[in-house]
Amino acid sequence: MKHRALLLALALAPSALLHAATPDKGEQAFVATLQLGATPQVRYLDSNGRPLDYTAFAQELQQRRTFSISRDSQAGMAMLRIRPPGSHAGEPGRFSFGRGDAFPPFALPSLHGGTQRLSDFHGRYTLVSFFFAECAPCMAEVPTLNAFARAHGDVNTVAITFEDAASARGFVEDHGLNWNVLYHGQSLTDTLGVGVYPTLMLLDPNGRVAGAAVGMTLSDDPAKRLTDLEGWIAQWKQASAGAAR
Repeated sequence: MKHRALLLALALAPSALLHAATPDKGEQAFVATLQLGATPQVRYLDSNGRPLDYTAFAQELQQRRTFSISRDSQAGMAMLRIRPPGSHAGEPGRFSFGRGDAFPPFALPSLHGGTQRLSDFHGRYTLVSFFFAECAPCMAEVPTLNAFARAHGDVNTVAITFEDAASARGFVEDHGLNWNVLYHGQSLTDTLGVGVYPTLMLLDPNGRVAGAAVGMTLSDDPAKRLTDLEGWIAQWKQASAGAAR
């Protein structure tokens, strides 16, 4: 009897192990709707930007919650974030991305033509400026951003707006922004929780957040503005490098 029981246990073991290793079928079906290819990589966040597993994410959806999604279908990657109760697209939750957090994957059109992805900026530090066309502080920071880009060719610089191409191009022409500009970034700004402008973020060479300044305020003196910005970047780089050790 004991021998038969042992054989039965061994016969069932591979099946049980296989079942345990199989991803949740509900999640498989959900991820399939995102059209991310054969090997999708999906991250889930709650409305405060904290990581969730799929089960907790699905429970939030059952409470009539909606979500924002930033993705790069070519890379098979997406980040989904639950929206605050009653909010809709364009009403971001709290900005909560800190040092070491993975920046959301994205694929956005550029005023230079073509599509830019997060992976295009890997290998070097990247300074990201979030703006919109009627933002007065965004207009005021343009000379400082241009000066930084001229002085730091070793750093990628990219400006992102939730607006359309015409609005983005108008801002560039009216205020002389020399950066690479991406538009239609609403899903990205919602997922990040960017609701105050301008917002600056520094990404490390691996696409993780090295530092951020939300609703930043720079000195009125042009030279001091650049010095302030360079000081922030240097501090963020140093802290990021220290955390990586």
